[in-house]
Amino acid sequence: MREVAIRESAPADEVTLERLLGAALGGREQARLGEMHDVLALPGFCAWLGDRIHGVATYALRGDRAELAAIAVSVDHRFAGIGSALIEAVASTVAAKGGRELWLVTTNDNVDALRLYQRRGFHLSALHARAIDRARESKPTIPLFGRYGIPMRDELILVRPLP
Repeated sequence: MREVAIRESAPADEVTLERLLGAALGGREQARLGEMHDVLALPGFCAWLGDRIHGVATYALRGDRAELAAIAVSVDHRFAGIGSALIEAVASTVAAKGGRELWLVTTNDNVDALRLYQRRGFHLSALHARAIDRARESKPTIPLFGRYGIPMRDELILVRPLP
C-alpha cells in the first residue's frame, strides 16, 4: 500500500468526510453518554492515499482532557495502520496544546476498534451498561447488532494518558 498522508481536515473535505462517517458510523451525528454530537463540527485529521481520503478522526479539547470524538477508516483500507496514524496525529496535537489525557467512547460490540485502542495505549475506564438502548431514543437508526452479530447495548470509556 502507498504511504498514508495525515493532514488537518478542511472545509473542502466535508462532503467526503460525511460520506465516510455515514458508511462507517451511521453519520456525522453521534449519540454517546446521553447526548447527540456533530463530530464534523470539531477539528480533526484526514488520512489521504494519493488523491483520496480513506480515514478521519475528530477531537474536542477541553482543558487538559481531549475526547477522540470520531474515528473512521474506509472498509477497504482497514487494518493497514490508518487508524493508528490518525490516533497518533490527534494525540500529538492534543499533547502539544497541553492535553494530558485522551479519552473516547465506543460500544461493547466494537471488537476491532477495542483492539486498535488498546494497542495504541488506551485502557478501559468505565462501563455504561445499557447506554445504547437509551441512545436509540435519540437516534433510532442505531442498529441492534454490530459486526460479528454482537448485540449493541453498552458504552465503554477508554482513556490514554499523554506525555
